[in-house]
Amino acid sequence: MIRRRLYIEERMSRLAVWSLRTAIFAFPVTFIGGVLFATETLDFRSALYTVLAGVAVAMLALVLALAGFVVIWNEGLKGLWRVIGAAALALVLIMPTATLAALGMGVRNLPDVTTDPLDPPHFITLGAARSRAANSLVYPGDRMAVLQLDLYPGIKPMTFDSPPDEIFRGVLALAKRHKWLIVDSVPPREGRDGRVEAVARSLPFGLRDDLVIRIRPISTGTRVDMRSTARSGDADFGSNARRISQLFAELADQQGRPLRR
Repeated sequence: MIRRRLYIEERMSRLAVWSLRTAIFAFPVTFIGGVLFATETLDFRSALYTVLAGVAVAMLALVLALAGFVVIWNEGLKGLWRVIGAAALALVLIMPTATLAALGMGVRNLPDVTTDPLDPPHFITLGAARSRAANSLVYPGDRMAVLQLDLYPGIKPMTFDSPPDEIFRGVLALAKRHKWLIVDSVPPREGRDGRVEAVARSLPFGLRDDLVIRIRPISTGTRVDMRSTARSGDADFGSNARRISQLFAELADQQGRPLRR
């Protein structure tokens, strides 16, 4: 007598299949947004929307994976490793974005910071080189000055007894140390201010900030003013004020104690 064995083929969970497919699809969407921003093909806002679209797809994949896990647990279907893989891939995209969003909630943001709100240093070369999609380089005026005074009352000009040429060389050396992209540098002359224009990258997204440093000869030595402005968006995560404070502290250490601040 021939015994017959009964094979019961376990069905694959469709939720498991689609959760993994969705999670895999989310990666190129997010990656494309980052690459287009890095290559300046898209402005920050458009690139951010692209990245957020990828994260939204990842969240959908996570929901599908959780639903798939429940179905597999209750009905004994195949696909457990697919839902685990989908959930892991989705979390790789979701967690960094969620962490940055949480950290950003407690950070002071000011897209345009200057040591002289009444007569802010002017951009010359960068004003002609930036794309039309970038933020305006026209200083917002009293509204921004009031916000800055409230958030960063310590951001002020610095005055040194050193000659303007020495301060100018010191500023250039510090800019190179920070690996800023120096776009233009004009040394100070009698009756003319010195100027350094540069581009810096800020954390956490590698956003571009445009900088201008003004070296002005005065009767007692040299006055230094600086302006740092975000090229895209309204959030700078405090990088503009932090950059000015850091440069001025390094310049003071380099040149000796300033006469006043």
